[in-house]
Amino acid sequence: MEFDVDLPDLPAELLKLLVQIPRGRVTTYGDLADALGLRTAARWVGEFLREHPHDAETCSCHRVVRQGGELGLYVIGREPAEKTERLQAEEVAVHDGRVDRFADIRFSDFVSGQPLACLIERQLDWARRVRLVARRDTPHLAAGLDVSYSRDGMATGGCAVVESRSGRVVWTTTHRDRAGLPYIPSLLTFRELPMLLALFERARREFPTLDLWFVDGNGILHPRGAGIAACFGVLTDVPTIGVAKSLLCGRLQEPPRGASEFEALVSIDEREVGAVVTLPPATRPLYVSPGQTIDVPSAARLARAFACGHRLPEPLYWADRLSRAHSRMHGK
Repeated sequence: MEFDVDLPDLPAELLKLLVQIPRGRVTTYGDLADALGLRTAARWVGEFLREHPHDAETCSCHRVVRQGGELGLYVIGREPAEKTERLQAEEVAVHDGRVDRFADIRFSDFVSGQPLACLIERQLDWARRVRLVARRDTPHLAAGLDVSYSRDGMATGGCAVVESRSGRVVWTTTHRDRAGLPYIPSLLTFRELPMLLALFERARREFPTLDLWFVDGNGILHPRGAGIAACFGVLTDVPTIGVAKSLLCGRLQEPPRGASEFEALVSIDEREVGAVVTLPPATRPLYVSPGQTIDVPSAARLARAFACGHRLPEPLYWADRLSRAHSRMHGK
């Protein structure tokens, strides 16, 4: 099975934008993020520019400043004063760490394919393909998928297949690779999706009929209705449940009278997109949402069906432990 998850080379795309900044002009981290297609990428832009391969003779990263004209940081290992000197050498006036006439010399007319905006469009397309279906049965087996990261920038994915009645782990596997994208808020899907798909292909060879997958992260409980569990479920066309430890978005509302699977519902624009579930003996809640071919009550019920004394459903508990252990082992 082949999956279409071609991802942009964001560092290369950003470097293409840097060379467009004219001599004697400046831009901001936010302007560069906008040119990539998503303003929330501004933090990553700043982090990348602090650590990127830097050729002092040709690199124009000194032309990137903070909103309002403050110079901000420079490349690690270089003195901040060098940023000022390079700007002044290009006839950009700088006083007290701020660019003079900032509004007049600000540059934002980038030519860009906006790769992050293209990823958002792909998310929205996947969100339109989600199907919510009530499920009455509890399968004998379910898989959990989780990804951990090590200091060397590598990602390790873990998959654990677990029995529902006993909580026994019957099979595990791991996969280690570079993350698909750097971390950018609301685009976690593309950071981890290649890893999950690699794990899925291995597990499916061993368990061809496995039809329930728990994913660490959100399903439709997402600003675009396309968290990683939803995108994974749409691409693989398997029943998928997202389980998150914190509330990404939405508002809580009272459960229907007589509901026992969850403590509260989560809604976005009056649409029910998830449920609050606490698995005893834990006291901290989880936020459970459908990924694909599951509805909200079914997702909450199945999360409880695979609970065996840990905060997370058992497939995710073991996938989490597995990915963390292998990440520590290889990431020293």
